[in-house]
Amino acid sequence: MRCNDLPLPLPASRPGADAAQAGFTLLELLLTMVVMGVLLAIAVPSFQSLVQSQHGTDLTNQFAQDLAWAQGEALSGQAVVMTLNADGSWSVTEDTYDASSSSIKSTAFPGHSLSSTQLQADAPGVSCSLVGGSTTSCAATLTFNSIGTVSGAPVGVIQYKTGTTTASFQVFASGTLVPNPSYAS
Repeated sequence: MRCNDLPLPLPASRPGADAAQAGFTLLELLLTMVVMGVLLAIAVPSFQSLVQSQHGTDLTNQFAQDLAWAQGEALSGQAVVMTLNADGSWSVTEDTYDASSSSIKSTAFPGHSLSSTQLQADAPGVSCSLVGGSTTSCAATLTFNSIGTVSGAPVGVIQYKTGTTTASFQVFASGTLVPNPSYAS
């Protein structure tokens, strides 16, 4: 007996179905769609909460990096000012002496700043507040000196809120930034 003479296997079918019927029944498709809908209804809110939490964490991390950069620049002898706006955005400028005009020239550093537009694009609906201080506004002007300390640091905890998620940090006069200060000892 040669291989070509072997009988071919019959196609698999469901019990009670004839060989001409293939695929899924409407009931099977509807049941699959209902199960998928229930799974999505459970997963989507959890995913949105995770995304909002990540926005707050990203903001505090970016602020910490820009604060450290400004402090480092000040330690190298530059006069650096970090302006924190009421909406939570910030800008970093460096004051240098311009010998040609015998004046102080302020240079902005967009790479170490976060504009209001960028803030709303990165974290839609974010709000900023100051907790535990004499004011609730995030607005402050942090001036770094040549030994890295800060004058003008807000007294209190800065909080970014996105939806139900809050990310917070505190800046001390020493230039130290403490994330989630309620957990700091």
